[in-house]
Amino acid sequence: MSGGARQNAADTKSVPVNEDETPSTADEIRALAEQAEAEAAEAEALATAARARARAIQLRREAQRLETADRAKAEEQAKAEEQARAEEQAKAEEQAEPAPSEGQESEGDTRPAVEPDSDEIEDGDEDEDTGVSSADGVGEKSTVGARPTRRWRRRPSWSSVAAGLAIVIILASLAGSVYMVVQHREATQRQRRAAEFAAAARQGVVTLTSMDFSNAKQSVQRILEDSTGTFKDDFLKMADDFTKVVEQSKVVSQGTVQAAAVDMDTMTKDSAVVLVASTSEVTNAAGAKQDPRSYRLIVTVSRDGGQLKVSKVEFVP
Repeated sequence: MSGGARQNAADTKSVPVNEDETPSTADEIRALAEQAEAEAAEAEALATAARARARAIQLRREAQRLETADRAKAEEQAKAEEQARAEEQAKAEEQAEPAPSEGQESEGDTRPAVEPDSDEIEDGDEDEDTGVSSADGVGEKSTVGARPTRRWRRRPSWSSVAAGLAIVIILASLAGSVYMVVQHREATQRQRRAAEFAAAARQGVVTLTSMDFSNAKQSVQRILEDSTGTFKDDFLKMADDFTKVVEQSKVVSQGTVQAAAVDMDTMTKDSAVVLVASTSEVTNAAGAKQDPRSYRLIVTVSRDGGQLKVSKVEFVP
């Protein structure tokens, strides 16, 4: 941009971006055109590769979620089978155990049939289950027929454990689904934001490379409206001189953009760096057309209020 602004008032041709590489033959011009097309294809390939990588990541996560669900289902089935075997074994042991007959305990045997755990018997149970002999009158406690009450602790059944495990698996699956939805939404938002930055960069480059000496002031005003930041400040300082150069050169140029690719590593919510390949066709006041000129630019797009505008432009040789 700065090289085009420093044109001589008497010169009717715009100064190329790199004066040392000015094309002089048709072969060189075709070579430059092929180079621009190759760079445009490379930029489109990069964008396609980025979309393919995002799709591959999504498919891998879906496969991982399905594998986790299959493993959990297999574990649940194995635990159910183990529970069934345990219940059958418990029933078999109950049937094989002989029932105790009455009168097995003798009067002299004061030991209970089942040794109670000290922490499973309440203090009041012992007093209620033991009696006092009235025959001897000495107040001794008789142990005949006294059986302490045993409080058994009930263990959770296998069905309760399996139900709890199933709830945990369901919650984990829901969390994985929510995570995938969030990731997909973020990827979609990034792609939409990248498209917005690329469109703003395209418009800014077209405005920058399109001039008409008959309404030079309007062309300069459009550039100022589409710019912000340091680029706008610098261009505003040289706007009057630039307008005079365009009017004196009596040149009409029309810019077009062949390709634009956003550098995803630099993209944030409010700014991004965009690589742009463009050409400009120049016509003088007599109607003679000059050879198209190719440009490669690094454009920084920033959010200004509710609009995306060009905040920095660098020409790449």
